[in-house]
Amino acid sequence: MRHLLFGIKYIINHNIFKKKPPLICGITVTNQCNLTCRHCRISERGTHHTGFEEICAAIHSFYNNGARTLYFQGGEPFLWHDGKYTLEDLVRYAHNVGFLAAIIYTNGTFPLQTSADTVFISIDGLEKTHDFLRGKTFGKIMNHICESSHASLYVNYTINNYNKDDIQEFCEFIDGIHQIRGTFFYFHTPYYGFDELYIEPDERKAILLRLLHYKKKYKILNSRAGLTSAYNNDWKRPLDICRVYEKGVIYTCCRYPDNPELCANCGYLSYAEIHQTLKLKPSAILNALRYF
Repeated sequence: MRHLLFGIKYIINHNIFKKKPPLICGITVTNQCNLTCRHCRISERGTHHTGFEEICAAIHSFYNNGARTLYFQGGEPFLWHDGKYTLEDLVRYAHNVGFLAAIIYTNGTFPLQTSADTVFISIDGLEKTHDFLRGKTFGKIMNHICESSHASLYVNYTINNYNKDDIQEFCEFIDGIHQIRGTFFYFHTPYYGFDELYIEPDERKAILLRLLHYKKKYKILNSRAGLTSAYNNDWKRPLDICRVYEKGVIYTCCRYPDNPELCANCGYLSYAEIHQTLKLKPSAILNALRYF
C-alpha cells in the first residue's frame, strides 16, 4: 500500500504539477567483478570500491531529493565490502533511511541471501550460450537460485546476436523454476561500439513481436505497453528521473546521456517501462506493482 500511495502521488506531481524528482536511483558500489563477460568492459575501470560513508551520503542525498526506490549494482555488488561492512549493511541502511524498495543486480554466482526487496539475476541464455557469454557459471547460478528462499527473484536476460535464438526455450526452462517469478528482457546496448553482439533495428523489432506473443504463456516481466513502446522506439531518452551514482558523480539516466546515437540504440527496456507507467498505461502500472 505504501508503494501504491507513493506511486499515485509521484504520478500526480509529475504529470500535473510537472515536478521531476528522481524516481529510481542506483549506486555502483564497486567496479570489481569475478567474471569477464563478452559484453562488459568494467574491468577497464579498475577495482574501485566505494566507501561505506560515501555510499550512505549518496543514499541520503537520493532520499532527500524524493527517490524511494534504490538499486545496488557493480561490477558484482556481493563482492563489495568496507572493513566490517558488507552489501547487506547497505540494504539495511537504505531501508532504515526510508526507501520503499532496495534492489540488487547480481550475476548470481554468490548465494542469494539478502533482505533486499528484489534481486535481479543476470542469465543470458541456456547453459551452453550463457557460459559462452559469461564464463562457465550457469550451473552455479541455478544452484544458488534453487537453494534460495528469497520471495522476489527475477532474471535479467540481455538479448544479443548469440542468444537471440534461445529465448523461447529459455522461457520454457525458467517457467519450471518456481523460485523465479519472471524474466525481464533487455537488448545489448552498443556502449563500446557496434560489435558482434549488436542486433540491427529491424531484427530487434521482430524479436519484440515474438516477446509480445510469448507473454501469453511465459513468465515475462516486460509489460505489453513497454514492449510495444520498444517496438515503436518512442520511449523518452534520456530519462531524467533516473539517476546513478558512481565514483562521486551522479549521472542522469546513464553514463552517456549526451550521446544521441547511443540513446537511439538503447536496449535498457526497464526505462521504457518507467516511461509507460508515467503515461498511465495499465499494463505497465500493474507490472511495476509486481516487483516494486
